[in-house]
Amino acid sequence: MSKKPTAVLDFGTSKVLVLMGESSGSSPILSITTVGMAEYDGFMNGEWNTPDSVTDAIAGAIEAAEKKYNTHIKEIYVGVPGEFIRIYVVESSVALQGADPTVTASDVEKVMRQATEMLQNPSGVIIHRSPGWFKVDGGSKTLEPVGLKGATLEGMIGFILADQFFINDVSARLKQLGIMVKGFYSTSIAEALQCIQAEERDHTAVLIDVGYLSTEVMAVEGDTIVWQNVIPQGGADITLDLVTGLEKPFDVCERIKRAYVFGGPKNAQLEVQGDDGQIETVSGDLVSEIVEARVDEILEKCEDAIDKSGIRLGNWSNVYITGGGLMLMKGARVYAAGKLSKYNIREAVIKMLKIKQPQMYTSGSGLLELVVNTVDQQERDSGFLDRLRRLFRK
Repeated sequence: MSKKPTAVLDFGTSKVLVLMGESSGSSPILSITTVGMAEYDGFMNGEWNTPDSVTDAIAGAIEAAEKKYNTHIKEIYVGVPGEFIRIYVVESSVALQGADPTVTASDVEKVMRQATEMLQNPSGVIIHRSPGWFKVDGGSKTLEPVGLKGATLEGMIGFILADQFFINDVSARLKQLGIMVKGFYSTSIAEALQCIQAEERDHTAVLIDVGYLSTEVMAVEGDTIVWQNVIPQGGADITLDLVTGLEKPFDVCERIKRAYVFGGPKNAQLEVQGDDGQIETVSGDLVSEIVEARVDEILEKCEDAIDKSGIRLGNWSNVYITGGGLMLMKGARVYAAGKLSKYNIREAVIKMLKIKQPQMYTSGSGLLELVVNTVDQQERDSGFLDRLRRLFRK
């Protein structure tokens, strides 16, 4: 594993994060060393809400990370949010060669390459390509077909394409700041691979990320996303409903939302402190009515999206929920499980347990892990090829 600190840039719907992490060669565990954060107005419908403030937010997050780590960031990997990606799934097959045909690494790559060529007028730039499954002669699904005997290898390959606008725009902003982009990665697949164990992805699993301005719902099979939907509602809608219903300032309602406990004592009064130091007291019953009405709507839209997706979920399939828009509220997982009772609901937990409020960093930590693992694999592959070249020169 790489010992050099790696920096990633993660765009949330309310915050820009810069995470730095490192791993030692003796341990596969990645540790986050620094998190820099800056608030901004996010994005909606594939556009920045306030384009003029985005560069300042990026600079602020980078500067915060640099100060904490006492370093200067010269290069960075960028995460592409779900709002700026498209998912394509292609099935392809190849005939195996030889008197006693056996799947080789070349056959796997041929299936992957053929699937890429089969993409019909894709919109965007391919930033991720990975298999959902392989089959030999129509047999059982597997992600490790090399060595299996048969006549035909088929595979389902998933592609994630990023909007050209996002790539051009963010590249220009970072160039203006004197920082080189090392690559673009999908935060959606990064989050899914970190939160959902491989054996569960074999059976298809769903991840729901309730953010501040939107909620991303995705289905994952094998190592790829097979379906995705972005719902334009999130934690900010809960707060805005409280502003309307309670006639209180936004900052007070944000604190009320965070103080609310699903399934807590009925008829209780909620007390929070405003920015001016004054204590605000509100009816617990009224807060419950407002909060749960909006959360119910978000969860119902998630359920409706899954039902209409065509994705088949069995009794073995789990649905994971994460995101700071909902899961920072106490009792949220149990409440969501009750509303989505036909699914096996789990709370997605990231591996970097030392971070406070980890639900806020699910996409960022997943992005960091994906980047480090990918770069390390590329370095190992490059080293192996270099050794082969030296061997043939002798």
